[in-house]
Amino acid sequence: MKNQFLTAKRYFIFFCLLLSFSSIYCQVQTPKYISICDHSNSYYEYLPQAYSSSGSQKYPLIIFSHGTGEIGDGSPSQIQRVLVHGTPQQINQGIFPVSFTVNGQAFKYIVISPQYSTNPRPSDIEQIINYAVQHYSVDTNRIYLTGLSMGGGLVWDYPGNNINYANRIAAIVPVCGSSTFSTAKCQNIAAANIPVWATHNSADPTVSVSITNNYVSTINSLPNPPNPLAKKTIFQSNTHDAWTATYNLNYRENGVNVYEWMLQYSKANGTLSISGLNFNVIKKDDKTITLNWRTLSENNNRGFEIERSSDGNSFDSIAFVPTLSADGKGADYTFTDMPPGAGKSYYRLKQINVDNSFSYGPVKYVQFTNNNYLKVYPNPVKEKLNINTSYIFSNSSLKIYDAGGSMVLQKLLNGNGIISISVTELRPGIYSAKIYDKANAVEFRFVKN
Repeated sequence: MKNQFLTAKRYFIFFCLLLSFSSIYCQVQTPKYISICDHSNSYYEYLPQAYSSSGSQKYPLIIFSHGTGEIGDGSPSQIQRVLVHGTPQQINQGIFPVSFTVNGQAFKYIVISPQYSTNPRPSDIEQIINYAVQHYSVDTNRIYLTGLSMGGGLVWDYPGNNINYANRIAAIVPVCGSSTFSTAKCQNIAAANIPVWATHNSADPTVSVSITNNYVSTINSLPNPPNPLAKKTIFQSNTHDAWTATYNLNYRENGVNVYEWMLQYSKANGTLSISGLNFNVIKKDDKTITLNWRTLSENNNRGFEIERSSDGNSFDSIAFVPTLSADGKGADYTFTDMPPGAGKSYYRLKQINVDNSFSYGPVKYVQFTNNNYLKVYPNPVKEKLNINTSYIFSNSSLKIYDAGGSMVLQKLLNGNGIISISVTELRPGIYSAKIYDKANAVEFRFVKN
């Protein structure tokens, strides 16, 4: 009898230890029956393993906002609706990773998932952020918003409401967001340089995919678009459920899932390591572009690499301007560029420190509607077609096509000034020509006699 008692006692101790071990190492999502904003009576709290509110370590914060179907009064029976989709569902199922490694650094998220009692407002997110910063060890440079349907619309609406709200957010992932589109919202998101990854289904019967398309295209076409440009993923589906694919931990673009993608960005690394940067791009005429920028102070700055792009995504370095600052003071800079062709030319500054670490400034662009920097004559032409340009070609490709679209002549162009091309072998007729440069393409027509 005594042995049976001892055996039972050992099992009891082992069971208690197991429970204690589980409480430390298993994922725990705790309902909190507290109103932390005007339109919520409770929320779910997820804290990283070994989290300590009194410690010095700060953690990135995700605020997850649910859809209309999960609205509830916040009671124990209704708050469980929040667990049916997205991030809180993954935590509840125990599949949410304990940590994420991005750029060689491991991160652990705090996740706050409120249950809204009615349609939420941008002010609700502001109140949630304030509460989280006051009560948790939040890295205020890494506050991320994501949500679906109604909640996805809130993800658009909060940073779009005003620039002060927008400046608190490091990145957003709106999923089939139900939002009233406006250009003003896009301007606030772009002005705060917020990275955006928006997802939607192509034939969503509940929330039109045009909302996501309009937001992303308008943000990217503003005179001062964000860096990086807003991105979207449109899944081929006729259902409303874009969230299952979006939050799937195995779904990756450019090697990262949505949680890893967010961690690439923070408010800290989105700022140049100099103060008072003022960057402007001015089209002087149809031949030249002037880039002007000013700093108020510089510390350990080696200089600026100027990068140019024709699409706002793929940039090429075109020049390096060394620092003009002395004794940590600011300086004025200027650079003149020749446009590569008609269309948009995007520019950004890559600020490089003396240790070769770097950060990017905002992207700005100018629009060219003609090719006055390039003149082609005589037209009609009989023997030699002259191309007079101030732009410096470097192994640029000239291709000439006949009226049927067949390429009949190809030449490499180098240098500037007057470049003569023999067209004596061409038959009389109307021809089109394209000059392909690494950043753009120039088109013109001529008549061969």
